[in-house]
Amino acid sequence: PAPQPALVPQPAPPPNDADSHDELVPAPVIASQTVIRRLAGLPVPPRSVIIERLPPPPPRPR
Repeated sequence: PAPQPALVPQPAPPPNDADSHDELVPAPVIASQTVIRRLAGLPVPPRSVIIERLPPPPPRPR
């Protein structure tokens, strides 16, 4: 079997006090960064490129 990657020690979370807010929790920030990296890797061109690649409309009858 392949060797497991070395575990990186995580800092201990702060004590969960009654006056703590969601902004102090590091977990949602880490999760959002992971989602942003995945979305940035998708090979989707911008909408302007897709519109420019449309074929020209047929000539209108006179």
